[in-house]
Amino acid sequence: MPILNKRLIKAAEMLGDVKSVADIGTDHAFLPIYLIREGICERVIACDIAEGPLSVAATNITKYGLLGKIELRLADGLKGLKPMEVRGITILGMGGETIADIIQDAPWVKNPEITLILQPMSCDDRLREYLHKNGFEIEKEEAVESQSRLYTVMRVRFSGVIMTVGPEYKYIGKLLDNPDAVAVTFIKNRLKSMKTCIKDIENVERKKDLLSELKTAVSKIEKSLPEIFA
Repeated sequence: MPILNKRLIKAAEMLGDVKSVADIGTDHAFLPIYLIREGICERVIACDIAEGPLSVAATNITKYGLLGKIELRLADGLKGLKPMEVRGITILGMGGETIADIIQDAPWVKNPEITLILQPMSCDDRLREYLHKNGFEIEKEEAVESQSRLYTVMRVRFSGVIMTVGPEYKYIGKLLDNPDAVAVTFIKNRLKSMKTCIKDIENVERKKDLLSELKTAVSKIEKSLPEIFA
């Protein structure tokens, strides 16, 4: 069995009982191999935009005796899938804006029967903002430390309802629902970067709306867990 990092393990855990999955940007196909070998999924389509990673993926799939159980597809984002061909989609290890673009280009993903597992490497705030404005609900979100870096992994589903959320939502999402030690560290780091941004734009007139948003968000986050952020 390939050794998965904590990001990929958390993504696998969040799939729950989803039995058919497309792994977008599969790279070495370690996640699809894990999902099949562990009996988490019955069918996995491993997609990548480049032939090089798919070649590596094919080698690994053969090595672990899974030819015929994991399908490889050369495709840009979700463009290689038919609507509702799978019930789960994992998009991991990409920038938040790239993940949002991939979802935006596949309108059929706006279906409550599809579970999205998303793990942005950067711009998680912009991804949350996109999801919220387009009727996607973050059902669960957890922070994970992997290779000395902190990440957030989200389980997302389309509801069609644009819920009312506070300005802090796009910065920390649902992490306060499960404030374990890793989540607290993630939130503290986020607060630090938010406060740095506040100082940088304090006197920039064209940034006054962002400044107000950041100040309100910081205040709400700190008040949410006073025993930690006091």
